[in-house]
Amino acid sequence: MRKIALFFLVDFLLLIVAFVVFYFWGSSTRLPTEEYHREVPYASDTAEPKDTLTFMTYNLGYLSGMTNNLAVRPEREFYADNLRRAEELMVAIDADVVGFQEIDYGSQRSYYQQQMDAMAEAGQYAFGVQGVNWDRNYVPFPYWPPSVHFKRMLSGQAVLSKYPVEESQRIVLEKPKNAPFYYNAFYLDRLVQVAQIDIGRSIVVLNVHLEAFDSETRETQARILVDIYQEFAEKYPVILMGDFNAPPPYATEPAKDEAGNVTGEKTIDLFLEAGLQDAIAEVAYMADEQGNFTFPSGAPEVKLDYIFYDPDVLTPIEGRVVTEAGDISDHLPVLMTFAFNR
Repeated sequence: MRKIALFFLVDFLLLIVAFVVFYFWGSSTRLPTEEYHREVPYASDTAEPKDTLTFMTYNLGYLSGMTNNLAVRPEREFYADNLRRAEELMVAIDADVVGFQEIDYGSQRSYYQQQMDAMAEAGQYAFGVQGVNWDRNYVPFPYWPPSVHFKRMLSGQAVLSKYPVEESQRIVLEKPKNAPFYYNAFYLDRLVQVAQIDIGRSIVVLNVHLEAFDSETRETQARILVDIYQEFAEKYPVILMGDFNAPPPYATEPAKDEAGNVTGEKTIDLFLEAGLQDAIAEVAYMADEQGNFTFPSGAPEVKLDYIFYDPDVLTPIEGRVVTEAGDISDHLPVLMTFAFNR
């Protein structure tokens, strides 16, 4: 009996050691932190200043379409086809500035595509700003089976511009407070990308991706983001855009948690109370609520993606959901064309 007990004890200790080794190896990073943020010049020629500018925000979902976060492993050809479709969209839309979320910089899950480079080349962008928010040796998600794990991860956000980027920075927001330590060890960072762009005058773009699963954390991040916006708005026109992971306060269906309970969160209210307006105004949204949903792209049922602006500075010309993007991602892009107030 003692030998059997010793045998099980040794096996148990080996299992603990294996878990500890995996935990520290899997949750460790490969890039030095100074490479998480970098400006990438793609071309020497930049666009000429003009009266109207078009901005687009797009959670690219690493080109996984409606398989995002599902326990499936699409073939390489699936990602190659979605990359081709995304490149065609970039040509067709021809936005002056694009903010991406969930864009891969060489992840196993998307067969190591360099998606920012591909989007920049297709859309003929002169400058890019890379913001890595997920760098892990191994991500054990989706949880089962292990064959569909994300494994090697290098992903984040990006800003592409046809105009020169004067300055940029990467601001990391707090992680979910109530999540266990091992969850946050493998979890992505939530970022605010700041890009000051010379379009004939300086304008600041804030590209964001707020917390998806914890409404309390998301609302805290939103309060910090309002402060960041107000700091830059004292000196520059500011475009605030991205995936906010929350519906508008005037939506027919209020914000709910994963259990289906109404959260009562104020995430989007905070930006509206700060004097910002959405590219798709409340009147336009309510006139065709379903047509203004952005998620999930296959059968949209909620608006999560926004472009906010100050109406005292900018005049909107067009704001819409880019439905022609289809199911390249599980999100639909939002586009806004505007002019400066005279």
